[in-house]
Amino acid sequence: MKQIRKQLAALLLAVALVAACAAPAFAAATAASIELTRKGSITVTLRDSESGSAVSGGRLTLYQVASISRKNGNLSYDYTNGFENCGVSLGDLSESDLARTLDDKRPADSKGETLTVDTDGKAVFSRLPLGLYLVVQSTASTGYEKINPFLVSVPLVEEDTYLYDVDALPKVGTLTPTTPPDVPEEPDKPEEPDKPTEPEKPTEPEKPTTPENPDKPETPDLPEEPGKNTPPGADNPDDWVLNGRPDKNKAPNPGNPDDWVLNGRPTLPQTGQLNWPIPVLTAAGTCLIAAGILLRKKH
Repeated sequence: MKQIRKQLAALLLAVALVAACAAPAFAAATAASIELTRKGSITVTLRDSESGSAVSGGRLTLYQVASISRKNGNLSYDYTNGFENCGVSLGDLSESDLARTLDDKRPADSKGETLTVDTDGKAVFSRLPLGLYLVVQSTASTGYEKINPFLVSVPLVEEDTYLYDVDALPKVGTLTPTTPPDVPEEPDKPEEPDKPTEPEKPTEPEKPTTPENPDKPETPDLPEEPGKNTPPGADNPDDWVLNGRPDKNKAPNPGNPDDWVLNGRPTLPQTGQLNWPIPVLTAAGTCLIAAGILLRKKH
């Protein structure tokens, strides 16, 4: 509610100022009495909207928006100070948003006069050419909100009289206090962790004992040298050698049956040799024949 009252007060002031300097004030009947070469002034007094006390501090900037000229006996506003191409019509100065619109359209190169509000809450802009002016608070007073931009005409018409020294009394609203966020409680300081226990030094492993010298393996018995009567190995048919030479593919001499040897040694006569069976068989046959003859004679 307090904020709404402040906005309404500022709005009513702006409407009153704009309405006072509207085009009908410059009717043809009074145009001849205006002094176009005269200088005027604007005194802005800041008052607390609640207590009505003066509000000091802060800075106000004044921009001339238009000048006043007489054409064919009529007075009119002509844009100046860089506002020529702002695209805003001045046909209805009573429009409540006109001052804010002009402030938004204000060129960066427009010239303005800036004053600091004194201890009485006043800022006096003097020796002003006649025209339409825009008042903007560039810096707010400490503890107060910025006032809304507003328009002031110099001179101001009051009961068919021109006032060249104009007073403006905008209301200033105090800043709405904002509740600061709760300061979070300082977290508890974490406890210092216990110092870790040093690990126990591991016991050194026992040194391995030197192993006893292993028993030497017994020397295996060497195979006996094959004798002359040793038969050839079953898995080694080549154990038979010829004249001590391993020559299994060579046949023995037909006239020398002893040419076969076992492991290089001569052996007993073998079957198939013809040097001794012939006389033995001959003698045996003769004996048998003789015995047969004697037996036959006996019968």
